[in-house]
Amino acid sequence: MVTLLAALLFSASFEPIGLWFLAPIGFALLFKKIERTNSPVISFLFFGLISQGVILFWSGKYVGLLPWALLSILQAIYLIPVGFIFKKTRNLWYTIAALLLMDEIRSRFPFGGFGWTRIGFSQADAPYLNMASIGGVALLSFLVLLLAYLLTHLRVRSVLLISIICFLPVGTSAALATSNSLTVAGVQGNTPKVGLEFNERAEAVFNLHLEKTRTISKSVDLIVWPENASDIDPFLTPGINSKLSIISQTKDSPIIIGAVLRSNGTLRNASILLDSLSTKSIYIKQHLTPFGEYIPLRGLAEFVSPYAAGVRDFSPGGKYLVHKVGDFEVGPIICYEIIDDSLVRLAASKSDVLVVQTNSATFSGTSESAQQLNITRIRAAEHNRDILSVSTVGISALIDNNGKVLKQSRENVSEIIYGSLRSNRSETISDKLGGNSWILIVGLSTLYAAFHRRRFI
Repeated sequence: MVTLLAALLFSASFEPIGLWFLAPIGFALLFKKIERTNSPVISFLFFGLISQGVILFWSGKYVGLLPWALLSILQAIYLIPVGFIFKKTRNLWYTIAALLLMDEIRSRFPFGGFGWTRIGFSQADAPYLNMASIGGVALLSFLVLLLAYLLTHLRVRSVLLISIICFLPVGTSAALATSNSLTVAGVQGNTPKVGLEFNERAEAVFNLHLEKTRTISKSVDLIVWPENASDIDPFLTPGINSKLSIISQTKDSPIIIGAVLRSNGTLRNASILLDSLSTKSIYIKQHLTPFGEYIPLRGLAEFVSPYAAGVRDFSPGGKYLVHKVGDFEVGPIICYEIIDDSLVRLAASKSDVLVVQTNSATFSGTSESAQQLNITRIRAAEHNRDILSVSTVGISALIDNNGKVLKQSRENVSEIIYGSLRSNRSETISDKLGGNSWILIVGLSTLYAAFHRRRFI
């Protein structure tokens, strides 16, 4: 029962509940449990199965329970080595290092990794969110586990450290000293239907976004459409291309659209910048969604789910490209790419502001969109960038460089998000570490464990 409660508390730190402090409490209960059991491997596996299953329950809404269960099991398996390490060492610091290490491995392997449920991604509302600018998501994960460790060893000194961790970093928010800003309008046009058939009438989805764009009532520097807003290839459909050119000319603003390109039998998920005269730039999504945009192990996948047979494989892009809008470099990130540390870091390094184009229609009515929004907020703080996130059906949002949501839309409605994105080209400490912060954190945790004398810090 203790392990079950620990797993449920950790899962509740993610949306739809989203209470950040439940993550360290959940791990504290798990640590207490394994200190008193002879079966830590079973405890960790059970904790993983329950927490992953609850957090990722949205993944099975339209494809069925079996794919959801298999995904949850795969995610939970990564906790088995952690249980063995505790069983061998009986040392929580080795265990913390192992949890961090497996979190990173799971984010990279297999199929490019699936880091959606990383411990740190539960901390978008934590008072120490801006610590991500120092050590990335790995540092947020470490702070959760450090708080959990302190909660399992409650003493006067631990209470003091908990207070410092939770309240001192409030003042670490980053200010952007700039007068340069890009005014934007994010168009959430909605879709005729949701679920796997959301784009059954691709032209209808396009027209919904087109009609909503016509209602833009303010002069803006840039209009942004979400991923899959045009599943009709604008280069192969002259009528579509001309409509986009006319709307750009009418609004006197360039448009970034999310489109599916089809050429020579190849599908590509693209972010396209165009204006009334021509196409300015095209970024092709590099980190494709496994089992969504391509099917690994297709024979097995089709056996598990009949929906896999209907998925045509997309082709990934070969390099990263930013959109030039006036004096601004706008870094596009397409949906699933937001969980890729290296790609988001590359996008931030080449841009003044970031734009996330996503399509949540496949998981409408679940917590998927809210979870993705929190991941995007963490990325804003990690890289000190303002971000506009635009979804077909919501949640769309304007996020400042500290991860604060300035404006957001409702789900399953047609809305426009107006706002300004402030220019910034500075590098955070996390950026300068080049993605190696997790190695330092895991290494220091391991070194401390080696010298730990079974007493409190």
